[in-house]
Amino acid sequence: MFNDDTFAQAVEDMEALIGQLGFSAGRVLDLGCGPGRHALPLAEQGYRVTAVDTSPSLLDELAARGRRADTAATIETVCADMREFHRPDEFDLILILWTSFGYFEAESDHDRVLECCLANLAKDGRLVLDLVGIEYLARHLEPVHLTEYDDGRLLIERPVLVDDLRRLDNEWMLIEGDRVYRTHISHRVWSSGEISALLSRHGLETESIQGGFHGEPYDLEADRLVVIARKTRDA
Repeated sequence: MFNDDTFAQAVEDMEALIGQLGFSAGRVLDLGCGPGRHALPLAEQGYRVTAVDTSPSLLDELAARGRRADTAATIETVCADMREFHRPDEFDLILILWTSFGYFEAESDHDRVLECCLANLAKDGRLVLDLVGIEYLARHLEPVHLTEYDDGRLLIERPVLVDDLRRLDNEWMLIEGDRVYRTHISHRVWSSGEISALLSRHGLETESIQGGFHGEPYDLEADRLVVIARKTRDA
């Protein structure tokens, strides 16, 4: 999930996103930051970034990468749950990228995340969500997907849409030599209209819906659902 190619792509994506937003200064909050694919290039561009994740090991990797890139001083790492992270009015831009929004089973937990985002955003601040839309999944989902890595490992994914097409359940099997590792991932999915309506209910009005970070149109072929929303009321 976090190979060198994904880090290189994140550099291009963040340059394109910041250019679209016309964002020249301010505080950035990266929720579900992982090992820093997006936090690191933003810090390299001079932004002060707070990176939040529940995984200490991923945050440690982010910090190590930041030290190597000499950007550690501009990235604050916080081990916390995005449903409970509160710093009212502190951030001009909040990012929840790489499909990090949607893993909670209870719908109320997604509401909690958005209420925290509303509270944490400064006046006219923006939230950017990077999701996979149901429009693409319903059209392109494969019952089995196989990835063969250069080192010989095999990853088998078996995704299925459940709960009236509201969740994507995915079984992953990683085959490494004679060992098989299994994990199960369940993720909430929305249509573009559903996610826009959800944001609106939480005081976040959609400015644009795109098929990527470079302004691509959102249509049935777009494999990403990128939503840019602005804070329109106080928490």
